Amino acid sequence: MTAIGKTHAARRVRKPVSEIVFDVIVITVLTVFTLCILLPFMNLVSISFSNETAIMAGRVKFWPEGFSLASYRKILHTSSILRAYGNTIFVAFMSCALSLLMTSVAAYPLAYGDFGGKKLYNLLIMFTMWFSGGMIPSFMVMRGLGLIDSLFSLILGSAIGAYNVLILTSFFRSISRSLVESAYLDGANDFKVLFRIVMPLSKAGLATIGLWVFVGHWNDYMGPLIYIKSIEKYPLQLILRELVLEASSSGSMLEMSEGNKGALPEQLKHAVIVFSMLPIMAAYPFVQKYFVKGVMLGSVKE
Repeated sequence: MTAIGKTHAARRVRKPVSEIVFDVIVITVLTVFTLCILLPFMNLVSISFSNETAIMAGRVKFWPEGFSLASYRKILHTSSILRAYGNTIFVAFMSCALSLLMTSVAAYPLAYGDFGGKKLYNLLIMFTMWFSGGMIPSFMVMRGLGLIDSLFSLILGSAIGAYNVLILTSFFRSISRSLVESAYLDGANDFKVLFRIVMPLSKAGLATIGLWVFVGHWNDYMGPLIYIKSIEKYPLQLILRELVLEASSSGSMLEMSEGNKGALPEQLKHAVIVFSMLPIMAAYPFVQKYFVKGVMLGSVKE
């Protein structure tokens, strides 16, 4: 039999019935999960783009009824929402940058350090994963630092996490140690090796952790609820809470404060949710390749 004949014969070999059944089950389960995620999202977007009559009549399902941009125009003219949007962007970006810096500095000694007390250093980091001070001690620390009702309480309160340190340490170890040692032989110190060699070669791992930190702060609700008191410092999540709590009332806090009489709270609430997701949806396609690579490589120890 020729090579071509063998190839065609191999293609005609059917999968076992058990594999076919398994594939069908997996595809069915994944399809159900996809629909459970996609259909509510489609309903959310559809309500935000529908007119008030269709929403009140309950006709909006998965496609806009009576296309309208009234809710988005109201958002762009409501200073409290835009201010909350800016607060969230500031906190997310500052937290991401600070967390990447501190996590890299903490992970580097675990990956390449050779010093007395390294095991104790590793144990202290692991200890923070097993035991946490809790909400009240954290609040007392922030109050002692004078950071209550300050956006920096959200930034400094979770600037570094033990899990991220361990992930980045594992990723650093995947870089050839001979490269680091050759840099030492050329006269480079630890900071030069970290910032000029290790971190530029760890873009995938840094992008992964950066995405986790950014999304975590973007969706953070408990932190602002505990530490932020002034309405002008509210992030998006607290503004969404006000909309949800007062959607059934005659006028929400945003409408009363901005003089937007006649607005439909349900329509505005869905529009703000969609508006709040735009930065994450816009940024994720650009970091997806680093995200997948960082998760896979950071989980493998050489």
